[in-house]
Amino acid sequence: MGRAADKITKYYNEKILEVPYQFCHYKKFDYNILKYIRTLNAAGQGRPMTYNDVIIMADTETSKKKPDRYDKVSRKWYTTDNHVVCWTISLRAFHHNIVTLYGRKPSRMIETLLRIHQAMMGMYTVVYFHNFPYDHVFLRKFAYRMYGLPAKQLNVKPQYPIYIEYGNGLIFKDSLILAQRKLEKWADDLDVEHKKATGKWDYDLIRNQNTPMNADELEYIEHDTLAGVECIDKTMTALGKDIRSIPLTATGIPRGQIRKRGKRKAHEEFQKMMATFEQLQKLLKMFHGGYTHGNRHFINTLINWALIYAYDFASSYPFILTCFKFPMEKFTPIDNCSKEFILNNMEDYAYMFKFIAVNIRLKSDEEPMPALQFSKCIKTVNAIQDNGRILAANYVEIWLNEWDLAVISEQYLIEKSICVEVEAAAKDYLPRWFTDYVYEAFKDKTMLKGGDVVLYSIAKALVNSLYGMSAQKPLKEDIIEDYITGEFNIQEMADAPEKYAEYCEKITSILPYQWGVWVTSAAFYNVHQLAKCFRVPLYIDTDSCYGLDPDMDKINAYNQRCKDMLTANGYGPVIRDGREYWLGVAEHDGDKDTYTEFKYQGAKRYCGRQKADGKLHSTVAGVPKKGVICLDDNIDNFHPGFVFSGELTGKKTHVYFHPDEIYIDENGNETGDSISLIPCDYELDSVQVINWEELFNEEIEVQFYGEEDYI
Repeated sequence: MGRAADKITKYYNEKILEVPYQFCHYKKFDYNILKYIRTLNAAGQGRPMTYNDVIIMADTETSKKKPDRYDKVSRKWYTTDNHVVCWTISLRAFHHNIVTLYGRKPSRMIETLLRIHQAMMGMYTVVYFHNFPYDHVFLRKFAYRMYGLPAKQLNVKPQYPIYIEYGNGLIFKDSLILAQRKLEKWADDLDVEHKKATGKWDYDLIRNQNTPMNADELEYIEHDTLAGVECIDKTMTALGKDIRSIPLTATGIPRGQIRKRGKRKAHEEFQKMMATFEQLQKLLKMFHGGYTHGNRHFINTLINWALIYAYDFASSYPFILTCFKFPMEKFTPIDNCSKEFILNNMEDYAYMFKFIAVNIRLKSDEEPMPALQFSKCIKTVNAIQDNGRILAANYVEIWLNEWDLAVISEQYLIEKSICVEVEAAAKDYLPRWFTDYVYEAFKDKTMLKGGDVVLYSIAKALVNSLYGMSAQKPLKEDIIEDYITGEFNIQEMADAPEKYAEYCEKITSILPYQWGVWVTSAAFYNVHQLAKCFRVPLYIDTDSCYGLDPDMDKINAYNQRCKDMLTANGYGPVIRDGREYWLGVAEHDGDKDTYTEFKYQGAKRYCGRQKADGKLHSTVAGVPKKGVICLDDNIDNFHPGFVFSGELTGKKTHVYFHPDEIYIDENGNETGDSISLIPCDYELDSVQVINWEELFNEEIEVQFYGEEDYI
């Protein structure tokens, strides 16, 4: 920055700092103050672009038009559409809060945002909403009426826009997808000046746009957006970013830093190993998420006759990225490849292939964690399932890699099998510019815990997102908003092969999709090795295992192998306060990871009494953690048919309302589209328990396949 630019910045800075912070009605603010907001130049497509250097957070508060009604007979909630009852907009520049504006009607919010934009000199003004998809529904009709239809829009899934740009230069962004946490937690984690004023707004109160607001309510709406601009400011400062360059999402933070480290070399390496479009389709079929399963022999059984121990891997995916070998060249077809050949050569070569097995069954009824995932199979015949995992089948056809095959071969007896469409690539460790960054992120997270709250928060997010970058699909469906109806439609990407070729040529493409596929497969292998360290494994969830009587010799041996792998790659422990922290090792946090009672009903449905605090803790997919209160501190209540009340858990479901036009209701409320959140009950279910002896006494007919299909 030159001297002239420094002087200009200093002038604008001083002018802004002279302005005392205000909280006022939007009509009472002097918008001329905003002329002192400086502009930042940005690269454009053949034309200069300028951004207003100001952080803006906007928010709406809404109310139902009538109370929700619960029908006891049908056990259903009934609701009506609702409306905005007030809104706030906070502005912050040069680390200084300028103003928080408030109003009541949504049309006035849309007008005020435009007025703010027009009072400044830049071409573009960015406005954040925390959970923008919610606010967007209430504001969309008013924005389209005043601004016109969006010029650009990015939707990550139906009903979830995270970026909308209008022709007038206003850009709406979602800060939730950047923060990856609720505003209350974000503000607490970053320790900003203004925290969310929790408890000062009654969400059950029916309000109109002319209902008077008391001091507590005004404080609540003020702090919502003030906390938001302060969080964004701290995040920008820590990352060395500004309003032009701050990433749109959490994964954008490490992506930018990795690209900087890899430079042009990273893209050159990517092109040497990128999959063809046809290979990409196979990789997509092969990819699977974390393994989650409960031992079928103890489903719906109260385990209280012995202590239950939980072990978790320390940063499982970062460990694999740092210490495991990955496919590091293009996949090429090979002939006459058996599963034995693949297993014997998996140290040096990565394989992707279609695995066909005839008459496959678990080696023993004692095997509690079947590996074969039914939903990933292309074809099956007479498959017997245990909560989505195959116990036995007369025919299975599935895409695998060598890590998946290693686990399946350990567990299953197979009469006949063949590996077809086999392609191989030489394995090697990931490049140092990437693995060093992974290790540094883990080190920063470890060393910063309890220290700088902003940097720790960012480091923690980095560690959690590094795998996500490698597993991002190169091609995604187009998700299009219907601006008339408000519905979102998923459209298959047109010209997918051409779009993929364009993606591969971009200088920003540096992480091959197969790396993400191999991470989850290696983690799948590791967690099964951890399960074998228990006399009785009870439950596995991605990177953790619960069980009875852990064999400490086996766990210690596993952890030593992890340490040896790290050391061999030049990565030792992170030492803090005299304690060693290692990537990938299986950890047990004393009484916090010990349970006196334990019960589960299947994947993502388990409950246990923690020894440390004597309280029940539950994990049920679709039920918030606080839903454990529904059990009334009695684990016997955790049974099939038990209903977690939405009123107690806070679990909500969305009901969308899309009137044809903006209208004024009988109470004078200006109303457009809306979302009504109503309590949603959850009924606990269980998986079917299979009698193993009966299973194989049955005579089952198998579909005939020619020899060429399975020799």
